[in-house]
Amino acid sequence: MQQRTRIRRFQARDVQYLSRQVEVASVGSQEYFESILLDRLRDIFAEKVSLETGLEKESVKQELASMVKGPALVRDKTLYTLLYSSTPPKGAIRVKMLREAIDGIEAWNA
Repeated sequence: MQQRTRIRRFQARDVQYLSRQVEVASVGSQEYFESILLDRLRDIFAEKVSLETGLEKESVKQELASMVKGPALVRDKTLYTLLYSSTPPKGAIRVKMLREAIDGIEAWNA
């Protein structure tokens, strides 16, 4: 029972930390948004693609970053654009973009 409590506390702190990052990113600089949140989402997506395709994670990252190979690997223009194109202006549009990217990552299948 004590282990479950620790896990819940850890998860709660993790969610609070991520929520704070999203809050800061909505008004922060483009560099902060890209280096903290977008890089994290790209890494999560690369991990998912790697697991589902059986490709090495590092080669997946390189392919995803390629304007030629990336869209072909993702097969979802909207998701690829959200993760690998220019950052939206500050504010609520960034938060909306993050939600759409997360939904797209969750829905993606190889």
